[in-house]
Amino acid sequence: MENRKSYIAIIVLDLLVFVSMVIGISFSIFDVRFMVDLPRLSSQPILMTFTGLSNVFIGLVCLGCAMYRIIKKEITLPAYLLLIKIIALADITITLVITATYLAPSIGSSWWRLYINNNIFNHFLTPLIAIISFIVLERSVKFNWRFCYLSLVPLFLYGILYLTNVYTHLTSEGKTDLAYDIYGFCRFGTGVLVLFLIGFMAISFGLTLLYWFLNKQKRS
Repeated sequence: MENRKSYIAIIVLDLLVFVSMVIGISFSIFDVRFMVDLPRLSSQPILMTFTGLSNVFIGLVCLGCAMYRIIKKEITLPAYLLLIKIIALADITITLVITATYLAPSIGSSWWRLYINNNIFNHFLTPLIAIISFIVLERSVKFNWRFCYLSLVPLFLYGILYLTNVYTHLTSEGKTDLAYDIYGFCRFGTGVLVLFLIGFMAISFGLTLLYWFLNKQKRS
């Protein structure tokens, strides 16, 4: 009976992550202001931001996990699917942490705008539900830790997207247009931007390894 409860609970939470993602991304696209009538902080399309892409990633992965469990009637995921979920979880964790530790301080007294309207879903609820669901309910699955290096791929691809977006929208003076430097990394110099991206790739790998280890410990 306890296993049955866990089976239902993790399916519900996986679907809840997906629903939260859909609401957050939709509210971003259509500029729905159900809490405070203030415009989005960024003028860039939500799917050009790491926040948006990491939300879509974890939402679709959780939907896939829920569908697998419903169809197979099994609570334990296959290794490849758990690996993808852990990578997506690492990326959404970056969104949660960077919002609180980097974006909020950089905005100052208006930090609360990062947690209103669509952002309450994108920056808080979706990441939180996904993390709690994984830590509390996800069953342990054995796979080699070296597969965690695959977590570098999404950050590498986003790095290419970010750099392309910045360097194809330079000002007439050939300088960085801050409207396209979404996270303000170029204010430290465009060379430092590359270091930031490498740093985030390392963080993503570290988080993936951490979630792999936490999952592995459940077998002990």
